[in-house]
Amino acid sequence: MIRRKVRETQRDDHKLIVQNKPLSPLSEQFRMIVENIELMSIDDKLKSILITSADPSSGKSIISSNLAIAFAQKGKKTLLIDADLRKPTIHKYFRNGVSLGLMGLVKKESTIEGAIFESATPNLFILQAGIIPVNPATILASDRLKEVLAELDAEFDHIIVDTPPILAVADAQILAGMTDASVLVIRNDYTVTDRARKASERLEQSSKLFLGAIFNNQKQKQDYYYYQESE
Repeated sequence: MIRRKVRETQRDDHKLIVQNKPLSPLSEQFRMIVENIELMSIDDKLKSILITSADPSSGKSIISSNLAIAFAQKGKKTLLIDADLRKPTIHKYFRNGVSLGLMGLVKKESTIEGAIFESATPNLFILQAGIIPVNPATILASDRLKEVLAELDAEFDHIIVDTPPILAVADAQILAGMTDASVLVIRNDYTVTDRARKASERLEQSSKLFLGAIFNNQKQKQDYYYYQESE
């Protein structure tokens, strides 16, 4: 039983909009995304969902965090994994300091109970990246990571996996084949169309199911907008 509570940082936890302002229009957008994903899960098992972006600084980690909170608020036992082993950021929103995290599990230096923290949001648990390895892609492609993900899959209702930008390194493509579905984060007025298209193509090729994209920083009525890819 995981009992350790996560201490949110004063600097960054204001970005957890679904937790801090659950009645806001932005929070409702995240809940709509969750509802859409659950509707898709009627025919296909969509337990683990990979989140990536075309470019750095697109807001993928914030999107991952808020989606995880939205799932947890529905009473689903949810795990948020920081699988960005190159520039992890989830710990900024949920905890100060460093834990053994995902790397501790892969290296068998920690148990699941010892590596995962319970967040301030009921039903939400956090698995930090841990110590950054020298060879992230090799670690992510290992059979041991597949074993870890299978163990976690048996413990949680939903798993959100935050990964590096897909056009920068191979990590997201590797993990896309180990998760049930993937989502691309596109930052408005930042990610150029060609790069967004190329990132989408890579996810379509490597994912079991590419759900579509979330537009971040959309300067309209809502700051986040979701669409599902048409077939």
